[in-house]
Amino acid sequence: MPLYDFACTECGTRFEKQIPFSGSQNDVTCPRGHRAVRRIYSSPQVVFKGNGWYITDHRNTSAAGSATNE
Repeated sequence: MPLYDFACTECGTRFEKQIPFSGSQNDVTCPRGHRAVRRIYSSPQVVFKGNGWYITDHRNTSAAGSATNE
C-alpha cells in the first residue's frame, strides 16, 4: 500500500497514512479526530545513475562530421 502525506486544515497537523489503491482519501481523518484533511503532494525522489544523462552523450555527430570533411 502506498504511503501518502496529509495535513489537517483545522489544527495544522501533518501526518502520513497508508491507503490502498482501491481506498478513498475521503475516509482519512486527522490523528486528533478532525475530518477536514488535504493531501500534500511532493516531488518524487529520482536518482539518475550511469551513462546517458548528460547533454554531451547525445551530441549531433553529423554536424561535427560535415565541418571536418571540408
